[in-house]
Amino acid sequence: MLLNACNCHVCVINNCILNNLAGFLKFWSVTFVVVTTLVMLLKHETEAKTPDEEDVLEDTPSQSVTNAYIQLWRIVHLPAVLSLIATLMTMKV
Repeated sequence: MLLNACNCHVCVINNCILNNLAGFLKFWSVTFVVVTTLVMLLKHETEAKTPDEEDVLEDTPSQSVTNAYIQLWRIVHLPAVLSLIATLMTMKV
């Protein structure tokens, strides 16, 4: 029985597997594998073909990869992203 409310979290943590780094990592790795497996088994992808999307879905893989890199290049050159890159690159200098 807990007599002091301040010590409540200590009692829970000491009886749990999350009280050290190894237990924490093991817990989240098992959780990740279980959730990923459940999503793989229960979630089914569907291809919705509308008249507007038929041309987009018929792109060859090389064209879709090229389009992805073009879009990435455009995102990297946005002013907010450029300032974030400059800030992150010079933060430790």
